[in-house]
Parts: sequence; C-alpha cells; structure tokens
Amino acid sequence: MNTERVTASSDQIERAARLLALGELVAFPTETVYGLGCDALNVDAARKVFVAKGRPADNPLIVHLADWEMLSQVSAMPLPPLAARLAERFWPGALTLVVRANDRVPLEVRGGLDTVAVRMPSHPVARELIQKLGRPIAAPSANRSGRPSPTDAEAVYEDLAGRIALVLDGGASPLGLESTVIDVTVDPPTLLRPGGISRRDIEEIVGPLAEPTGSGQHRSPGTRYRHYAPKAQVVVISSEDPVVVTSQLQALDRGPGSVAVLAPESWLTRLRSPTILSFSLGETVDEGAQYLFQGLRQLDRMDPEYIAVIWNHHQGVGEAVLNRLHKAQGLGNDSILFVCTGNTCRSAMAEALWNHRYGIFTAHSAGLMAHLGAGAAPAAMKAVSKLGASLAHHRAKPLDSVAQEPRFVLTMTQDQAEAVKRMRPNWAERVWRLSDLVGDPSGDISDPYGGSDQEYEAVAQQLDGLLLKLWQVVWDRMSKDS
Repeated sequence: MNTERVTASSDQIERAARLLALGELVAFPTETVYGLGCDALNVDAARKVFVAKGRPADNPLIVHLADWEMLSQVSAMPLPPLAARLAERFWPGALTLVVRANDRVPLEVRGGLDTVAVRMPSHPVARELIQKLGRPIAAPSANRSGRPSPTDAEAVYEDLAGRIALVLDGGASPLGLESTVIDVTVDPPTLLRPGGISRRDIEEIVGPLAEPTGSGQHRSPGTRYRHYAPKAQVVVISSEDPVVVTSQLQALDRGPGSVAVLAPESWLTRLRSPTILSFSLGETVDEGAQYLFQGLRQLDRMDPEYIAVIWNHHQGVGEAVLNRLHKAQGLGNDSILFVCTGNTCRSAMAEALWNHRYGIFTAHSAGLMAHLGAGAAPAAMKAVSKLGASLAHHRAKPLDSVAQEPRFVLTMTQDQAEAVKRMRPNWAERVWRLSDLVGDPSGDISDPYGGSDQEYEAVAQQLDGLLLKLWQVVWDRMSKDS
C-alpha cells in the first residue's frame, strides 16, 4: 500500500473522510497525540487498525466524537450524572470516559467488553474530520504497538508507511501526551490512565478517584501491554540528588554513545558534555509532557543502549509522564513489593521513597495484617515528605490481595520474610529481608508504629540508605539477566 502524507487542508480533510467512509485507515492530529482513525461502527475497518498496528485484539480503542449527538451512537444513554459533569467540564479536551456501550459498537472496538471508551477532541483537524465523516472515529495512537506515541506526522510515517492510506499532517500535537481515562461505570470513578488532565482537576469535580483493580483496568488502552517503548532500554532516574543521578548514569555507561539522556534543561545544563547524547524536556512539567515521546524517538535514532530519563515530578501531568516512563521500561512483572505488618508505616515509606528516587522497576507495598484502604500513618507521611516523597494517595492492602508476581519481595524483618514464604510458597526464592539482600548488617527494621515523629524520621532515613544500596543490587541483577 502507498501511504500519502499530506498537509491537513480542508480539501485533504474532505478526502480523508471519504477514505474513512470506504473503510480505509487515516492518521490525523489531535491535541494529545496523532490518532490512527477508522469508522468506529465498521467492524472490518476496526480489524484493519489492529493489523496495521500489530495491536492485541483485546486492547480496546478510544472512540472520538465531534459533538454530544454522536455520543448516542455508541453509548448506552443516559450518561451517569458524574460522567455528565466531567464531560461538561472537560469536553472537548484530553479526557476519555469509559461508559456502557450500546450494541452498535463492534466488539473489536470495545476489546470484547461491554464498555466503550469515548472522548471529544479539541483539535480543529480532528473535529473537522469527524464532522465530515458524520460518524464517530475509533482511533488509538498512530504508531506500531508498543512504540512511543507519535506527536508529529513524521513519527506516524516512520511507523506506519505502507500500512495505511493517508497521514494528515497538522503539525505537532500541542499536549504531546495521551488523554486521561476515567471509568465512570463504577462508583467511585476509577482513574485507569493518567494523562493530559490532572487527577487534581478531575477530583475537584467528582471527589477522590479509585485506583484500578483486577480486570477493571482492562477497560482502558495503555494499561496491560508494553507501551511507549523505544528500541533502547529506558531507565528512569527519579532522584533530585546530583550525586545519586551521577552514580546511576555511571552505572549505565558502557562506553561512548551507550547512554542517552532525556531530561529537563536544568539537568542537562549540569550534565552536558560532548560525549553525552541528550534531548531536552524543556523547563516546565507541561513542556516535559509535550517533548517526552519526541525525545524518546529522537534519541533512539542515535542507537544508544540505554536512554536514561531524569524525571522527579509526581503530581499533575507529571504523574502521567511517570506512568508512560514506567510503561516504556517494559519490565512487566519485574516490580518490587515491600512488605511489613500493617502497610501504613515501613513498607509504605519504602514504596514512596523508592518510587520517588529510583526508576528501575516500580515499587508496591502490602501488609501481612493490613486493613484494605487504610491511609498511611500521619507521622510516616511527615517523615517521607522531609525526604521529598509523598504518601498522600497511599492506601493499604493485605498481602493476599496482591495479584502481580513481583521480582523482589522485601520485608522489614526476618519473621515477616518467613511469614510471606508460608503464605506465598511460590514466591520463596524471591523473598528477602531488605537488609539481607543489600548486605547490610543492620538486620530488622524496627516498627515505629505509635512512636514519635523522630522515630518515624529515623526509620525513613534508615530505609533511604538501604534503598540506595538496593538500587545497585537491582541494577546489577537486571544487567546480568540482559
């Protein structure tokens, strides 16, 4: 197939709409990233999307609407009141709502589910294209499955030339990051994927959002499979300490050109040298989101072994950037699970500090006797905040509720390690007391529960020191495995 790349003039948009009506695929710009569009109600066209992208068939597509009237073509109406409030506030814009689907939406578009993901884009080219087709357009990101999302027509053409009919070139996508996805079929609504609209802005409308559990997260694209990944191995460095950042970069270095750095301009100013490949994420969090995928692609063309991304923003759009980076690492179940008794003190602090400072694997935590949904101890929140981390959104969970298979299960005491092995015998070879794994003689980490703020701070500092050693252990093991 010959793929044309054309400027998104009104005539070419009209032509693109005709191609869509014939069941062809067209890539087009949105305010988030470029989308690969098909007629959302045409099952054969939807199947072509999965073939062109190499996309798993159970990964649902987002349906794009031009106006409120189109919603009734795909959704079981009426919308729940909370969904209507969110749509009224953020549409058109970078918010996707998961709602109950009606029978007109092909199962292929829904990923075999009874729900459909819908949004109303704000980009003028996208809106004109949908309006001229007169039907909703189903459109995932216009890239090969697993690759970084495209934020310009060049990136689309690089991935999909010969696979689709047309690329509408509308310039760079202004946000550069996919939409936020909220499941409004449950109460409270669940944040399935952070994106261009922040958690805080959404919670101002509907209150606290739930976190996805079990199969519920499958209702959104971008939650299960490796996504956003260049050919090079992505390593996230979340520390704000120049000494820690430098040591991590040195650990990655395999010679000239082996490491590329993607970082805010303030970091590159400190690190820049003739031997370092680099790309700037700008000065602000919004600029970081805008340039993330462009930077991953640009650096990947230089063929480094590693792309080290320095990113320590965890709030607002920064949360969405970090989500994409963790997906780009492609480490799957290679996560760390910290375990203590109640999951409100030690293991919670370890999780928060690790995710704040380090990017190799994502940390989680659980408790042997945890009460599901309990918040972190206030003194624990204070202690980690002094080290730059946050437990504001922490919710305790019992060990028996953990579904993933972590690579490292790290307890605070030897008794806890033995208890985990009894509860999860299939994990026995991956369970360690934290101090033992890192070769530290300190032994058990004492429980500060009920103690003073100073006792909590002492435990947080002890954990922080052990985690620095853990980073080197984890990195060494990952390097040997690769």
